[in-house]
Amino acid sequence: MTSLSNCIKWFPEKKGLISGLSIGSYGAGSLIFKYINSYVINSNGVTVAFLCWGIIALILVVGGAQLLKDGPNVNEISKNTNSRVENFTSTQMLRKKEAYLLFVMMFTACMSGLYLIGMVKDIGVQLAGLTPTVAANAVAMVAIFNTAGRIILGAISDKVGRLKVVLFGFIVTALSVIIMDTVHMNFGIFFTCVSGIAFCFGGNITVFPSIVGEFFGFKNHSKNYGIIYQGFGLGALSGSFISSMAGGFKSTFMVIGIMCIISIVIALTIKVPRSMSMRGTSC
Repeated sequence: MTSLSNCIKWFPEKKGLISGLSIGSYGAGSLIFKYINSYVINSNGVTVAFLCWGIIALILVVGGAQLLKDGPNVNEISKNTNSRVENFTSTQMLRKKEAYLLFVMMFTACMSGLYLIGMVKDIGVQLAGLTPTVAANAVAMVAIFNTAGRIILGAISDKVGRLKVVLFGFIVTALSVIIMDTVHMNFGIFFTCVSGIAFCFGGNITVFPSIVGEFFGFKNHSKNYGIIYQGFGLGALSGSFISSMAGGFKSTFMVIGIMCIISIVIALTIKVPRSMSMRGTSC
């Protein structure tokens, strides 16, 4: 959270791109180190793997932190109102309905993306008739699309607007889960749908930090985005619970589709919140 917020302050004109590079780095890291972890564990055991990770964290995280400096304060001008964005405190933000609407959108993006990415191998085997080996290879390809979405859609959001990118992501995800629920899948349909979902999930979580900043200011961005970001954790947990209650993949797809439609409506109607300083003013 703190690293991402600081990056955005340093590059206020390229918030989407810098968010994509920052968030994409941990997506790419998980893909690269997946194979390194497997090699170390298989050759030397879990204990040595943990020791290696401790050394890596000490060098990269602590060492890299010595090179960081706080970014300058950003005086953001809202594209929606052509006025300066007020810096809301966390308490002030939580008094605004927009905070809860953004949370719902974040929850939906993460529930759908994380559930489908996490279950992509099982979905491929059970619904698309793929062999376990082919389905496992699809996992790596989905990870690549996920990382690409963070960088590409992040950069695009600097030109077309954050909410338009989020809207696009929810539309693609909704269409994909509806197709997966209603059409008999083959490899082509399966791969197209899950890759599209992964690509849009990566883009959605990339633009949310900038949206929170543009709605509630950047002075308290780390705290405010940290609150909205709880939708990530809750979304990750909720997918499995919903699947258990719904009774399988296809029922879960419909729940995800409905949540995406709700989020589409929110993305079309949500506006930058009214300034706290305007409360109680008269004409």
